[in-house]
Amino acid sequence: MCEPAIKKPRISDFKSSLGTEAGLVNSWNEWDRLEEIIVGTASLAVIPPKEPAFEMKVKNEGKLSLLGQTGYRTKMSIDKANKQLAHFVELLEGEGVVVRRPDEMDFNTPVQTPDFAVPRMNTSACPRDLLLTLGNEVIEATMSWRSRFFEYRPYRTVLKDYMRRDPCMLWTCAPKPLMTDKLYRSNYPQDYGEENARLVREHTYLTSEEEPVFDAADIMRFGKDIFCHMGFTTNEFGFEWLRRKCAAKGMRAHQLHFPDDMCPFHCDATFVPLRPYLCIENPSRPMEPYERAIFADNDWKIAKAAQPNTMEMPPLSQCSPWLCMNVLSLDSKTIFVEESEKGMIEVFNDLGFDTITLPFRDVFEFGGSFHCVTTDIRRQGGMESYFKNLDAMEASGSQ
Repeated sequence: MCEPAIKKPRISDFKSSLGTEAGLVNSWNEWDRLEEIIVGTASLAVIPPKEPAFEMKVKNEGKLSLLGQTGYRTKMSIDKANKQLAHFVELLEGEGVVVRRPDEMDFNTPVQTPDFAVPRMNTSACPRDLLLTLGNEVIEATMSWRSRFFEYRPYRTVLKDYMRRDPCMLWTCAPKPLMTDKLYRSNYPQDYGEENARLVREHTYLTSEEEPVFDAADIMRFGKDIFCHMGFTTNEFGFEWLRRKCAAKGMRAHQLHFPDDMCPFHCDATFVPLRPYLCIENPSRPMEPYERAIFADNDWKIAKAAQPNTMEMPPLSQCSPWLCMNVLSLDSKTIFVEESEKGMIEVFNDLGFDTITLPFRDVFEFGGSFHCVTTDIRRQGGMESYFKNLDAMEASGSQ
């Protein structure tokens, strides 16, 4: 008597939909050849509301009053920014880079949780603030502004697509903060005076250690090592979460402090790696000498950025004029730079780089320049170490 055939399990429609594009998500540093990227959009952006983190960044009553306007940014400003972003996308695609964009989202929407409420949100112009790619893993940062609590939503379509297509892609959401009043030091100075300077030099910032917070734009990737800009948007608790995440991946995490920066907020207008063993720094706010020693001991050169072309920023911009440093590397020889920044272009040319220049100042109002408005998804190459002394210390067990 024949035994009945064993029925094979049905392959679900979901499993059938999964792809085999291993390596679709792969980016370890800021300079290997770029192959795929997310570029933000200014559509439906609003002026962020007053809240503890936002007011500490601006610290200017005149600008706070101007920024106190409610609702959407002007149609003219949104259209002008989107035109420059579209030109940027065309240039990237002309270089063979695959470009993805976030979904449109209406940011003129109130946010309320059991712990806080704000009347509106912000923008999806700056994916770098939210998304951190470490190899095959994309991490959604906690964020540190209440108005940015739901800023992950416009990126969910593209992240789901990456996870479906790449069987090796990991998608991690850092612990979402409650953002109660305990997270923000209520007695922090409201100006850039002596008390603010003293606290910054003591590495005491706006955010407390109530819970881990970090913005992804505070992190620069150097292969096996990441360096975290400590300040108003990343606290020590947030760094500790990142340190443990890195350790589990065989990576190392390090803190950076910039004691002359009275408003420490994101790394990419202060300290930027350009290629192996070469970085550029903001000459007005160098890092702590003992942190600089890590680079000197491992043969890294730190060049000085040129002064910005102008110190005047668009009226509704919250950004530093040092966005002249906020560049994107196409590869280790080619950099995207704002076309008016002649001093920076000359610095890059002297350092041996080719530059791709284009107008981008209309984007500044929305939170950043080339580095801010992008998130790398795939670059050529793998995880390498560029800090051999740290490798030796690690091997000897002395680190």
